[in-house]
Amino acid sequence: MTATIRVLHVDDDTEFASLAAASLEAENEALAVESEPDAERALERLDGDAEVFDCVVSDYEMPQVSGLEFLRAVRDVDDTMPVIFFTGHGSEAVASDAISAGVTDYIQKRGYEQYTLLANRIVNYVEKRRAEEDRLRGYEAIERAREGISILDAGGRYVYTNEAFADLVGYDRDELLGQHWELLYRAEDRQRVYDEQLPAAANGGWTGQTVYRRKDGDLVLTNHSLSYTEDGELVSVAQDITDDERRRQELLEAKRFESLVTAVTEYAVFMLDTEGEIVTWNEGAADIGGYSEREALGEHVSLLYTPEDVAEGLPEHLLAQALEAGGVEDEGWRVRRDGQRYWAHVVITPVFDDDGTHQGFALVTRDMTERRARENELEAQRASLAAANRMNEVLRDILRRIVHDSSRRDIEQDVCDRLTGDGPYLFAASVDYTRDGGFDVRLASGLAADAAAYVFEHVTSRGSIERAYEAGTVEVQHVDSEAVGLDHDIATAIRSVVCVPLTYRDTTYGLVLLCSTTANGLTDDERGALAGIGTAAGYGIHAVETEHLLQADGVVELVLETTDPEDPLVELGSGGGTAMLDRLVPIDDRQYLVYVTLDGVAPMDRVAALAPNPAVEEVTVVHDRKDEGGVIALTVTDVLVSYLASMGTKVHTMEASDGRLRVMVDVSPNADVGRLLDEVRAAFPDCGLVSKRQVARPVKRTQAVAETVESRLTQRQLSALQAAYHGGYFERPRRQTAEDVAATMGISASTFHQHLRIALETVLTELFD
Repeated sequence: MTATIRVLHVDDDTEFASLAAASLEAENEALAVESEPDAERALERLDGDAEVFDCVVSDYEMPQVSGLEFLRAVRDVDDTMPVIFFTGHGSEAVASDAISAGVTDYIQKRGYEQYTLLANRIVNYVEKRRAEEDRLRGYEAIERAREGISILDAGGRYVYTNEAFADLVGYDRDELLGQHWELLYRAEDRQRVYDEQLPAAANGGWTGQTVYRRKDGDLVLTNHSLSYTEDGELVSVAQDITDDERRRQELLEAKRFESLVTAVTEYAVFMLDTEGEIVTWNEGAADIGGYSEREALGEHVSLLYTPEDVAEGLPEHLLAQALEAGGVEDEGWRVRRDGQRYWAHVVITPVFDDDGTHQGFALVTRDMTERRARENELEAQRASLAAANRMNEVLRDILRRIVHDSSRRDIEQDVCDRLTGDGPYLFAASVDYTRDGGFDVRLASGLAADAAAYVFEHVTSRGSIERAYEAGTVEVQHVDSEAVGLDHDIATAIRSVVCVPLTYRDTTYGLVLLCSTTANGLTDDERGALAGIGTAAGYGIHAVETEHLLQADGVVELVLETTDPEDPLVELGSGGGTAMLDRLVPIDDRQYLVYVTLDGVAPMDRVAALAPNPAVEEVTVVHDRKDEGGVIALTVTDVLVSYLASMGTKVHTMEASDGRLRVMVDVSPNADVGRLLDEVRAAFPDCGLVSKRQVARPVKRTQAVAETVESRLTQRQLSALQAAYHGGYFERPRRQTAEDVAATMGISASTFHQHLRIALETVLTELFD
């Protein structure tokens, strides 16, 4: 897998920087992001020895220095460091200036999907830089070689030569770069290169002798080899054998070459005789194969192959193919001395003496296990990303449909239809979990509802359904269709069942069960997309049922009572006086801001009493009439009133006195009141039902404003508007300042002002336009 990539993110907006760091690390576990709000401090960290970063992500507009100034300073420190501008301010002109100044990439902040793009760009640029560094290190090793080594591009022009090659042909290296190889050949020799040498090099490699014409016109005879890389570059290795002195030193050179081979530890480089037995063995071969030189010498090369390949005669076949074709490359599994398998890339080249007599084979082997694992991982990530993209498109389509649905049945049908219309799902069904541990199929898509009920009854685990329903999580159950023995044609294709809960806050309205043709588990992205679909559907169901509740001529009125002393609202009504609900303002899925009117008790006394209660995040006095009473605001989590509100009921009134809390709520006449009460009692055992009746309760809100508030404002904007209104922010004199209201919501004053301004603008536009 990809090694850790350290990213320095420079952005003066610390909240955004934290979000960006978390998002990038969630996109790719190889990324480790550190945030720095100060550009000058970032430059000190880049220039120091204590830390090493692989990539810099920077905002374009910063208070200390501009993005371009910061870029130039980074380039002074490291001119190859990938630098990416990630900014919400910009234009084509700005992008052009940044690119001209040498920025690696320029990405605008347009949405969460940009983090996927940014993470991919970071990984690509860093891996490219690391590959280039590896290439340069390879060049350094070549520079130390005494053989003349050069590299030519696909067009036959020199892109690199070491000093030994330049000395061999009598040119400066700069004179050779960009020149075609024909420069060094006599006219009568060039056609042989085209007809024999280059084709042989393309088929595994060519070895022989070449006469070069030096710059001064002298001729030099060389032992010469040609081979192509995977990238299509031609590698040339030449050794001068012109005079007798060089010939007398051939044995010495051979020994030197052997010592060089022995020093190579990343490759197994060894020789075989004509029968395939090992005659030389270097340190790299010992490291990769696990055999010592004493153990390997004299053994047949099949020692390194898997039993299956040996049985099929693969070692002998490769040697014969190399001898016939002049060389062969192969990739496959090999076996170490301890029995562990590794993925190897092998080059086999036949070796001949000056008379053309076959002497044996040269083998170069590289352990590619980690590289193959990385490639497989990248392929799996690409497949996972493609599946997640498909699921996200399904989610967007479902959201577009839900906007126009007017009933729970319409929403569930849209979800089932869309999930079976694309992807590996045979059919889907919407089910309700019954109190006796079973389930009822409400509707289905891709199969008739009665047939779907029959199939699910036989293949679905009750445990999976219970976990999905009670925990609100996506569950996957693998199915052994042969073990099920279901008498239905479609059963043979079922490999797994996916349970998707339809949730809104703490309420699960039901499940969508999906029959899948794949047995693989869901990736995190797919699971997240399905969870998003379930949340979107649950929100839609909550919205339509709330709308039905508001528009209904009659509602079911429930009065519930609790004496739980740990409930902070019960505690408000203890020790004399009464406490009555003014307003509930949702902050998030679990937290609510509760405004309470006190009568006959000092607000400050109640604040002091509530401070230790773990269910109270914060309590503030909004209005103080001393011992006569007043108004306080509590931020609470998981209490009876907030739980009832999160279940989709409308909390009508609340009164606490003498250690007893009574709450009146309105419920849609279509709601399953029995199930609602079971869930309430499970969460709050001390809670009991006092009364239940159906009443007519007229809607008192202006419809146009209500629709605007519910559909056009975000939850934070609506909460800010409600908290400001009920906290006395608009009264003169104000009962609470912006800082006071923001504190009750747990946000900063600037964030509160931003939400409030947008909310007011939206409502006023609806009223006056």
